[in-house]
Amino acid sequence: MSIICSSQSAFAQCDQSRYSPIECGYYDTGYEDGANDARANRGSDFRRYKNKFNNRYRSFYRQGYDAGYSSGNQTSRWDSTQRDVYDRGYRDGGVDRRRGLSRLAERYEGQYNRGYEAYYSKGYYDGYDGNQKQYDTDVGGFPIPLPTPIGPGTNTGNLNWSGRVDNRVNVIIQGGTVRNEDVTGSGFQPGFQNMNGVLPRRPATVSVAKRDGRGNAFVLQQPTRRNNYTAIVQISDDKGGADNYRLDISWTAGNTIEPYQSGRVTWRGKVDQTVNISIAGSDVQTQDVSTGRLSNVSFNINGYLARRGGTVSVRKIRGRGTVSVLQQPNEDNDFTAVIQVFDPERGDSDYELEVTW
Repeated sequence: MSIICSSQSAFAQCDQSRYSPIECGYYDTGYEDGANDARANRGSDFRRYKNKFNNRYRSFYRQGYDAGYSSGNQTSRWDSTQRDVYDRGYRDGGVDRRRGLSRLAERYEGQYNRGYEAYYSKGYYDGYDGNQKQYDTDVGGFPIPLPTPIGPGTNTGNLNWSGRVDNRVNVIIQGGTVRNEDVTGSGFQPGFQNMNGVLPRRPATVSVAKRDGRGNAFVLQQPTRRNNYTAIVQISDDKGGADNYRLDISWTAGNTIEPYQSGRVTWRGKVDQTVNISIAGSDVQTQDVSTGRLSNVSFNINGYLARRGGTVSVRKIRGRGTVSVLQQPNEDNDFTAVIQVFDPERGDSDYELEVTW
């Protein structure tokens, strides 16, 4: 989870239209403490203020502290870990752009040390946008974009497309928009594109028929929830020079509105400190928020948490700490339920919980 500030100039201002006043209060307090520590040349350690925050809101305070510390320490040189995390984000952002995926650093949450999230995110967006690498710069407080809302779409549709291709080009379809990516930078020349229908925000089957062109055209990526319902068709022309291509791209979907199925998730794992469990559709992801020891994770899911509002509840079956619903599914979080497990004791402990909706 990332706190989204309402503007770049007001780094400590939490967006209260998306987060509760108490959550924003802990974030803002952490931001001020982090900025003060940076200005006083103290080491970055939010734990020195552990008496200031309720453990349930630890992650909000910590994110505020990290952002404040970064903003108050703008001229310091990055250490090797900060540079490595930035480089990893830069690489992942560039890969996502070349693959035609949406601009979303959160896709890689849990794959790097959360204490360096700001460095990873800055690297990701620099890489995705094609910027030169920028070390030793302020990484605090820049806004992270959310997926653009798109209408329900149509069960069927098609795109008539043409262009002059040398080497490889991606045709990227999301909702009612189409964009072209010259993957190899070989001088793509667009022709016409005529789209009938809207690619829905639900799984669909995309197919392509090549009408003209000497190379190959194939579906590189089918639209799924994981890629924000984005389809990619790739044209591969391995001959010398360029050639004219004409494609008919079509899709079919069983229903443009996801069926809301009542269901449950049974989750088990060994937790030390704080873990967030995110549920969307039939996907369950576990994130070690506190970078403690998390192991032996397993789950079973029955049902489908669709893209619509609903009420999620959680029941602890086993475990010494607390479990709570951190976020109910809503439009702002792309209809994702987030369950938090908090274990305040030393060492890890076995947990089993049941989430229902």
